[in-house]
Amino acid sequence: MSDLDLADIRRLRESALALLSNQGDDIAAFLHQKDKLTFRRRPEQRSVNADVKVTTSCSCLMSLTLTRQFPRVYPAKPNERARRAFLRIFRASWKSAGLGLNNAFSTVLVIRTFGMLVQTGILEKRFGSTQLRRYKPLGSVNLRSIARWLAADISRFKINKYEPTAALLYWFVDGITRGGISIATRHWRSLCTWARNEFNHQRSLVVAGHEAVMDPIAMAMSACLCASLRKVVDGAKAEDLANCLRLLPSRIELEHSILTLFEHQAPSGIWRKYFPLFHYPKAGSNFCFTFEMLEAVLAEFGNPDSEQMDTSAVLKGLCSALDWCRKNRLTFSADGKPYNGWNSGGELDSLNDEKPESWATAVVHMFLWELQHVLAVKAQFVLLKQYGATSASLDGSLWDRLLDIDVHLHGLSRTRVKTVLERRIIRPAAKFQAFSHQKIEGRLSALLFGPPGTSKTRLTSALAAKLGWPLVLIDPSQFLNKGIEQIYSRAEEIFRDLRDLSGVVVLFDEMDALVRARGEKQPLDITSRFLTTSMLPKLAGLHDQGTLVFLFATNYQKDFDPAIKRPGRFDILLCVGPPPWSEKLRCIDRFLPKKTPSNAVKRIRGKLTRLVQSCDPAQRELLDLFTFQETQTFFEGITKNSEAGTKRILGLKPAQFKGHLKRFGLYITLRQDGDYYAQFEEDKKESRLQ
Repeated sequence: MSDLDLADIRRLRESALALLSNQGDDIAAFLHQKDKLTFRRRPEQRSVNADVKVTTSCSCLMSLTLTRQFPRVYPAKPNERARRAFLRIFRASWKSAGLGLNNAFSTVLVIRTFGMLVQTGILEKRFGSTQLRRYKPLGSVNLRSIARWLAADISRFKINKYEPTAALLYWFVDGITRGGISIATRHWRSLCTWARNEFNHQRSLVVAGHEAVMDPIAMAMSACLCASLRKVVDGAKAEDLANCLRLLPSRIELEHSILTLFEHQAPSGIWRKYFPLFHYPKAGSNFCFTFEMLEAVLAEFGNPDSEQMDTSAVLKGLCSALDWCRKNRLTFSADGKPYNGWNSGGELDSLNDEKPESWATAVVHMFLWELQHVLAVKAQFVLLKQYGATSASLDGSLWDRLLDIDVHLHGLSRTRVKTVLERRIIRPAAKFQAFSHQKIEGRLSALLFGPPGTSKTRLTSALAAKLGWPLVLIDPSQFLNKGIEQIYSRAEEIFRDLRDLSGVVVLFDEMDALVRARGEKQPLDITSRFLTTSMLPKLAGLHDQGTLVFLFATNYQKDFDPAIKRPGRFDILLCVGPPPWSEKLRCIDRFLPKKTPSNAVKRIRGKLTRLVQSCDPAQRELLDLFTFQETQTFFEGITKNSEAGTKRILGLKPAQFKGHLKRFGLYITLRQDGDYYAQFEEDKKESRLQ
């Protein structure tokens, strides 16, 4: 049972987002003043032509890539300038504070930065195989060849006298995975074996409480490396690669080590420095910074169904780490310019002077991003379960099987409902990445109206399945489930919940009574008046947020308050009627017994074509007015829903068919002497793009 409730998730996420909102300004302050592309490490550091701080610039680029915040640092052509920045790094001398040329640390950070830029579409994958640089001892090679050379021998991850570390290998695996750089199966096997041995070694020291040699951060990074490798080899198509899974620790062992990690967190909120990754000849020891480790932990173990990440110990630990970020955010002024951010404590002089470091600031923002992202996904997981949402399953067959419906849009020629929704909503929404802090670039809301039984709910379900998004159903009962006296607060709660969702389809169903027109002609009770006025700004707010698709389905749009149909709430107004007879005939197999042979279906289609040709125009129009379910019932009345019954259709005489049609037409929703028919004729004039 989770110790983490929705209120905890929201409080923690809001705190992380408050700090994360400063990211663009924090990192932009360290921009190289000459090239305007790369970054300096310290506030007072001079900008010198051709002086590229490779690892510092990589950290800043990775942070901005992860959060999609390049426009805050590069206002003009942000993606192009990010590409130019990486090209400058790629061509620079890969050194770092006295480390040798092309050292493993600098190389790995370049590879990971490349991977992140490829994953977000800023760099093309082919960059890794087409751009060449000098790399001793390989000569003139591309980044892919460098990565494969490193992977071939784990000892190549040594830095001076320091043995390879899990942190360095984790960043390497993360980079080649994101960047689509393939390596040989035997090299994956070697990585898995090394990772397993390192994890078992580090965990045993921590569990034993061996204060002299244990290193909880090294244990956590080895767990992250193992988790990352499990994702690579789990489900791999190549059998040899899939077999590597048995070399790795189980998920339970890895998650337990993360719980153990938080037992060693210092009261300050960060972890003590244990053993360095390596030593900078010109700058001292380099330790894995707490927030480098936490970023990896959240990325690898922050999945919504992980119970380990929901425990009070982990929640308390993350709160403590966040408190450290709040309390230790530094402000420094150099050349009359403010610098804000964090210091890793690697250089005591800069720490004592309270100078922020660009790389440490970038890393803290990466942690904050991963933290709020994990919490956002977790909140959605809780809410989808609470609202009984359908699962997110990509299934275009439901959409393809749905019969289409003619619709007339103002200013456009006749088209089809599915065509409108696919072009205007589904295609733009399919490009949207949930929880990316971006908006859906296209129309994202629709009012579906028309007579009962015209498959409005089924249409929405198929749309959600086409996108592969969960479907949340909201109906009036949810506003009233705590009693009439709580309806005001329930409206606030429901829309607060909806604002926490991303990459979801929401259907407001049967909401007619809650959005009825205001005015003297239709006096409303206090509940309807409140919800009419309350729904307008809430729908507008949901629309402005732009993170989900929402639809209203109603039978009575004529009674809607005109304000609710104005632009800014619904992008599309669609009258959803029954499918035309031509569409029903094309898909006649949907209305016949399931095991009807295809040759029989073809014969029945031909027979029905001839029978309908014998009908007068009024009878043909009646066939157009049958809803999907009514058409199903009509044919079941003839076939008795049996395979043998299909022969009755083939034996029908024109007079018999017309008789069936006349009798059944007395009971359909859109019979021409009924109220629904007149309203439907009016509704057809209301469809439009807003």
